[in-house]
Amino acid sequence: MSERRCPYCQQIFQPSRFQRRQTVCSEGDCQRRRRADDHRARIAADPEYREVCRDSPRKWRSRNPDYWRQYRKKNPASADRNREQQQLRDRKRRLCDLANNTSALDL
Repeated sequence: MSERRCPYCQQIFQPSRFQRRQTVCSEGDCQRRRRADDHRARIAADPEYREVCRDSPRKWRSRNPDYWRQYRKKNPASADRNREQQQLRDRKRRLCDLANNTSALDL
């Protein structure tokens, strides 16, 4: 069996004797990246798969409408942290809008 080089970590590996077309080594990080790349490519190429991936979270949310309300109630520290981060994001967005507002230069 021939040795191959993993496209992600550049390490040489022996393909599995059960998966002769194996192109990526067996390391967890490399396999995770391979699956993510395959998922991205399939979403780009297959409209039906893209629709299923888009609709799946919607269906879950419709079946579990109170999940986030209950989560925030059980994890107040997480809810507070999220609230603070959202306030920072909002403040940044407002400052960007001010920086792009040229009407102040007319004064």
